[in-house]
Amino acid sequence: MTSFAFILGCVPLWVATGAGSVARQIMGTTVIGGMVAATAIAIFMIPALFVLVERLASRRGAAVPQPSPSEAD
Repeated sequence: MTSFAFILGCVPLWVATGAGSVARQIMGTTVIGGMVAATAIAIFMIPALFVLVERLASRRGAAVPQPSPSEAD
């Protein structure tokens, strides 16, 4: 939600007109593109990499230590 709010907040830069508008449009395009890419990576790539690493670890026999019931109290 924060990412999308920031992206929408940069839309006025992207559609700027008047004096100095080209610099603002370039900045808006760059910031919006970067935030869209970072959001996509955070939503899709990080969970996929987590699953991949977990599967590789389970194949190698590296068990994730689980707390015993006495330690959980």
